[in-house]
Amino acid sequence: MSHNKPLHIPRRSRHVPAHEWRPINRGIPEAWHAIAEAKGYRIHRRIRDRLHLALECRLCGALTAHKVHTLRSARPACGGCRERAMLAQAAKAGVVLGARDPAHRHYASYTLPCGHTARLQRGRIAKLAEEGPAAGRSGYHCAPCHLARLGALAQSWGWRLVGADPEGNANYRALGHEACGHVQRVATANIVTGRYDCGGCGESWAAAPSFLYLIRLGVSGGGTYVKLGYSRNPRSRMLHQLGLGDEVEAELIDEVPMPSGQVALAVERGLHARLRADHPDLVIPRADLAAWINVTSEVYAARAEPIIRRMLDEVESPRWPRSGCPAA
Repeated sequence: MSHNKPLHIPRRSRHVPAHEWRPINRGIPEAWHAIAEAKGYRIHRRIRDRLHLALECRLCGALTAHKVHTLRSARPACGGCRERAMLAQAAKAGVVLGARDPAHRHYASYTLPCGHTARLQRGRIAKLAEEGPAAGRSGYHCAPCHLARLGALAQSWGWRLVGADPEGNANYRALGHEACGHVQRVATANIVTGRYDCGGCGESWAAAPSFLYLIRLGVSGGGTYVKLGYSRNPRSRMLHQLGLGDEVEAELIDEVPMPSGQVALAVERGLHARLRADHPDLVIPRADLAAWINVTSEVYAARAEPIIRRMLDEVESPRWPRSGCPAA
């Protein structure tokens, strides 16, 4: 057997310098060979000192250093078999095993599908290999990719990612407003949804421009509906605030700009009042909404779409009275 085979060292002995694991010329009692054979090993040689052996696994052929006492009193663990199991486990989880963490036996470095390297718990990788990642979630966190995603999202809302939170909170980032250059802290959850305002040039929701919107909702196996509402950011409202279930497909089909949130709220309330008065049969009851959207009203049957579109056309027309809702 070649003496150039790598030698697996048990965790508790990894502090010993590599040069100390040298072969030593000492005899091996026949009784030890019999014990090793019974436990699935062959004694390859004596190493380091009179207390240690290099055991060759009969299953995978790897060499592992163990004390003579361990061979005689327990079942020695094969470092080669353990490493092969970890490699297979990582591959099943969709990552590549790197080096074990010398400071913490429960961690190792892994190369992620994106190409970045992350320090992850081995137990988490084992769980991913067994169960697979949850729907829409990888099961691990890639810091560079997360940072790039936050930067792209901030850019989509008109901001630039400046860096980490100056106060050291991992749930915040420092953003700079492209329009005025103001830099401020923003929660990462709000970077995703776009629900934040500029502390330098921003306005409150009541004074800031807003929109009336109409969203079409297709519920798998449950029909089609429309929702009328208002928001400073209808796209963010649709994607992040309505709490739509996985079975719902949403499409933003109309937007009407409003001079302020206060005006948008007044007009929206007037439109809902007209719909409830003139078309009560089109109003979807609260109980029918609970399973797939987190609002309790403002949703109508699909047949209401052309009616609401005409109402929104009225709002956009020059004849619309700017002091309130269009007349019924």
